[in-house]
Amino acid sequence: MLAHPIGQVRIDPQMQPVSNMIRKHLAQPEGYAGGKHAAVLRSEAGGSASRIIKLNANENPYEPLPEIAASLANLAVQEYPDQNLVRIRNALSEYTGFDPSRIIAGAGGDEIIELMVKLFINPGDSMIDCPPTFGMYEFCAKIADAQLIKVDRKPDWSVDVAEVVETVRRYQSKIVFLASPNNPTGNSLTEAEARGILNTGVVLVVDETYYEFCGKTLARLIDDYENLMIVRSFSKWAGIAGLRIGYAISSEVIIDHLMSIKQPYNVSTAAEAAAIAAIQHRGILGERIATIVAERQRIEQTVNSMDGVSYWQSDANYLLLRFQHHTGNEVYAALANRGIFVRQFDSPSLANTVRLSIGTPEQNDLVIKALRQIFV
Repeated sequence: MLAHPIGQVRIDPQMQPVSNMIRKHLAQPEGYAGGKHAAVLRSEAGGSASRIIKLNANENPYEPLPEIAASLANLAVQEYPDQNLVRIRNALSEYTGFDPSRIIAGAGGDEIIELMVKLFINPGDSMIDCPPTFGMYEFCAKIADAQLIKVDRKPDWSVDVAEVVETVRRYQSKIVFLASPNNPTGNSLTEAEARGILNTGVVLVVDETYYEFCGKTLARLIDDYENLMIVRSFSKWAGIAGLRIGYAISSEVIIDHLMSIKQPYNVSTAAEAAAIAAIQHRGILGERIATIVAERQRIEQTVNSMDGVSYWQSDANYLLLRFQHHTGNEVYAALANRGIFVRQFDSPSLANTVRLSIGTPEQNDLVIKALRQIFV
């Protein structure tokens, strides 16, 4: 029998508010701000779905392959997934050429980034990223109460390796995160740049989420450096961002530790099945990738013919556009009024830019038409 009937429980007036028990560095939360969801954009546009062209999250513009959709039927979802990730690690081994012992899969590349921070970073430890870049590195640093040191990129968006090396030594940094191709600028990290950082002994995480769009990889350096990790994703090239699956390749010592600290059932049965199907049908997906790259080049040619707008060369499925006479906010609004949604940024270094994901040929026709109307 309850000591106090429901509704008559006495609350201790000295009880402290829940907010006072939250960890101090999380008292004022700042969540990760990704591209807005299509449903939100439709609401903001105030129109039908046919008006919306969502090019703000670097997603694959095509619907999933029928073969991938078929892989999701009749799954034994009443059972937990395999916590050892045997099937997906074997499939990734065949895809990448690395032994399964050097591979881990996760709920998107984001989970693996977070796992790396959990593995190496104590509160107050130093991490480095090089903005402008993917915001997940900073987000994970804040959650971990790390000391995040930002080493700005050079005017051409390349990494200032000398400054990174000096920062690693000055702050005894444990991890450097570098995206290659970099998001949102599109440029890739060179082998010489990577070796210059790796030779300090710091853990270098190279985020190759967009690898399939350029074929440029530093994975070959893993045999030389146990402090290197390559992170990749199925979200972009395979078009299954909603299922959340990515993977990483690294030394056995890092992979063994990540396998021991990850959530036991971190990759869902559906995500695993879809990823394996994507690997099995990568030839068809490769044709789609080729179309996306060709479409990016078509938009580049269009921009070349316009006054007041330019772009940085990209190795990925997006372009960072730069404007001489407009702010990024102005261009975003002009495109949004036409039902086209791109990505704008708060960073001062990106104030006169927007990032445009590459859509289908039909979508890109409308983008080109809109750009010509704006930049007459």
